[in-house]
Amino acid sequence: MSAPGEGYGQWDTGAQAAPPPRPRNGMGIAALVLGILAILSCWTAAGGVLFGILAIVFGVIGAGRARRGVANNRGVAIAGIVTGVLGLIVGIIFVVIGIFVGFFFVSGGGQAVFQQAQQCAQQRIAQGASPQQAFEQCRQQVPGLNGG
Repeated sequence: MSAPGEGYGQWDTGAQAAPPPRPRNGMGIAALVLGILAILSCWTAAGGVLFGILAIVFGVIGAGRARRGVANNRGVAIAGIVTGVLGLIVGIIFVVIGIFVGFFFVSGGGQAVFQQAQQCAQQRIAQGASPQQAFEQCRQQVPGLNGG
């Protein structure tokens, strides 16, 4: 038997409280994955620059979600931002180097040397040489292919 007044005012409706929403950590994880891809493929323009920018954007969104309490992986989002920035910087450096190398290749006559080598190789292959034999013969014949 219960004491008088015990349990008074407490009603059991049978309804359970809704579970808390699951954290939305996708943006932070995506930022980290893209940042790692940016670093691994930074030697390509698409890899370093594109993946780096996407990692930074997703990382900022993921960190914002963590700050609002919607996600709980702020550290992962920040790591994605950092790796994205590193990949972006190295990717930009490689793009600039590629532009300079391409400019000096074209302005230094590299395009003419390439065309001569291509014509030489086509002639040798037409005469029955294997591609490797044609390459070796043309490397010796075309000035500029051996650095001289």
